[in-house]
Amino acid sequence: GPFMNLLVQTDRILANYRILNKQAGGTPLIPVLEANAYGLGDVAVAKLLAGEGVRLMAVSRLDEAVRVSEAVRGVDVMLLTPYANEEDIATILQHDIIGAVGSNDSAVLYSSLSRKLRCRARVQLCFDFGMGRFGFEPQEAAKAAQTIKHLENVELTGVFTILPSGAKPKAKVQEQQLKDFQKVITAIEREGLQPGITHMADTAQAALCPRMRLGAVRTGADLLGRGPQGDRHNLRPVGRCVSEVCDIKWLAAGSTVGVDGRRKIRKATRVAIVPAGLCDGLFVSPPDKRGFFFRKKEVCEINGKRLNVIGRAGLTALTVDVTTAECAPGDIVSFDANPLHVSALTRRDYV
Repeated sequence: GPFMNLLVQTDRILANYRILNKQAGGTPLIPVLEANAYGLGDVAVAKLLAGEGVRLMAVSRLDEAVRVSEAVRGVDVMLLTPYANEEDIATILQHDIIGAVGSNDSAVLYSSLSRKLRCRARVQLCFDFGMGRFGFEPQEAAKAAQTIKHLENVELTGVFTILPSGAKPKAKVQEQQLKDFQKVITAIEREGLQPGITHMADTAQAALCPRMRLGAVRTGADLLGRGPQGDRHNLRPVGRCVSEVCDIKWLAAGSTVGVDGRRKIRKATRVAIVPAGLCDGLFVSPPDKRGFFFRKKEVCEINGKRLNVIGRAGLTALTVDVTTAECAPGDIVSFDANPLHVSALTRRDYV
């Protein structure tokens, strides 16, 4: 019967990865598979990248880290969010995940729990560069290093920060961020500690300021061609939603259409009904900034032809103008959709 799937083009993910890898000019890339790999499915993407030789991947939350580390062997999984609660740190240690440490208290917990559980504790120090949520203040670098140095059983594998994203950063701002982060590294080295992998920028930030590459560059949304670099450098968007036509009918001139019944039809129109809509994540990204009257046309593809969705899409169904198209019930309909908005319950097909 009618369905709704997300098609994930694995060849595009790999092609994007290779482009970004080249762009990083020999600096290792750390794929960030947060938010279910931006909707593509974290375990599937982790396996794909592991096959490409990636040995270190990052995630944002503990549940993601556990899932990926259990599913993909021989890969190091690193957490970007610092957890400071005893139960969470025990889980991190039991799965041999690389934890982020953003406070002295959590560093001490890593040490005492890893001794108790007889396992290794691998951590990275993380510093807050203006988001107000991640880690130590930059001026606490020496203190943080002293703490780590005096704790038993804690191995420092890296030092990082996550820079605020948003507007295209000014070169002056980036230079200052780089200087500030280098000060952090220097303070850590002065305490006689090897900082391990240093990373601060994602692929878009490093493209604007190549000196930010440091020991590694993280890559997230750029990997699916939907990041800040958009489709520049031949990055291609990954993800198409696929459904099918469940019914076809004619609407007479003067009929209304759309979930709100507000779109009036000027002349007799043949329409296809498609059992897909907002609940699947279609057309839910923020509308165009050009104002209400120039709303971007919502389109789909049936039998290779681009066709317009008419009226407002509903939660579970929408209407397509097929007056000029060869089309029958059961035909495949595909939409470009940002996988991040596609419901987690929707099946992912890897092609």
